[in-house]
Amino acid sequence: MVALFIALTFIGFVLVDLVVQRLEARRVATAVASGQLWDVPRGFFLAEGHTWSYPDSSVGVRLGADALLVHALGAVKKVVAPKPGELVKVGQPLFRLENQGCEMEVLSSITGRVVGLNPDLGKRPELVAKDPYGAGWICAITPTQSNWDSVKLRSGEKARAWLEQEFHRFREFLSLQVSPDLALNVTCPDGGLPALGSLTQLPSKGRRAFEAEFLRLPGAPPAA
Repeated sequence: MVALFIALTFIGFVLVDLVVQRLEARRVATAVASGQLWDVPRGFFLAEGHTWSYPDSSVGVRLGADALLVHALGAVKKVVAPKPGELVKVGQPLFRLENQGCEMEVLSSITGRVVGLNPDLGKRPELVAKDPYGAGWICAITPTQSNWDSVKLRSGEKARAWLEQEFHRFREFLSLQVSPDLALNVTCPDGGLPALGSLTQLPSKGRRAFEAEFLRLPGAPPAA
């Protein structure tokens, strides 16, 4: 009887997980069809390393990961943020996102001192993927020098158009990285865009190639 109960409980968990995955896939498909996947809120700036920055008079500048990065990684399981008071520079590691053994080290698009961290991410790291431009912000920085010109930043319609191009570029990147038997797992039938969390399906070589191709910051000064 106990064994039967355990088996039924396990099956229940599996069914719930399948329902959640289907609902998430439907949400992503709807977002793709409507163009919401690459919408960027007003006042936000996107850097080529796929971070966003938002000037906030109360804390300086808030930063986080943009929609492409969190879509590629999927359900974020852990966030390794910088330490309060730490001085970060353009082009240097700012934070790390992890999911299913896949780690992405993201670079800073500004130079400054870390003055705040999102207190909710310790217990709810999934917020980074669920609400990347809102509750999923990662840290706040007070700039210590005017070097925003050293990194190309986009806002408004330019940011939206660029992010859409990046999603399509990511699709092309995956097509060169995956074997035919994995192709169905990393592409979305709606428009052929990458499936949620497709980066976790790649071997370590493919992940490093993604970092080199999408997380670099062209034009950023070399790290000291």
